[in-house]
Amino acid sequence: MELRTPRLVLRDFQREDTPSVFAYQSKPAYLKYYGQPPPTEEDVIAFVALLCRWAEEVPRAKYQLAITVEGRVIGTCGVRKAAPDDTVAEYGCELDPACWGHGYAREASRALLEYAVQSLGVTRLFALTQPGNLGAIRLAESLGFLRVADGRYERIHP
Repeated sequence: MELRTPRLVLRDFQREDTPSVFAYQSKPAYLKYYGQPPPTEEDVIAFVALLCRWAEEVPRAKYQLAITVEGRVIGTCGVRKAAPDDTVAEYGCELDPACWGHGYAREASRALLEYAVQSLGVTRLFALTQPGNLGAIRLAESLGFLRVADGRYERIHP
């Protein structure tokens, strides 16, 4: 699967993406809101392997795509349904802190959310954020999500 925007390519993960994911997920700025120690290399290998398995499922319910700039993985953006026929999905996005502030997360998210609504039949999305993560909160709100509880945002499509 692949989605293109003016600056980005969103695509299914490949096992070769592991070093890039490990590099950004190990940065202190990335870890600030997670409240856990940096991942081990084995943790990230397992994470990327999971995302690769999701991409191979038929029928597919989870679309967690690599965000790439000029072929380099800088994050991930996803829409995950519990079952392929569901119309409700969880949205999430993470980005290498070195790429924050360039609009990449918003650009990737808009493309994926449009795909989810138009092609996957998603009518309701929810996102979870850490209350202190102002960047994630601003992103969710800029994408049309409304705060329904501390750290929980929803977006409904008619």
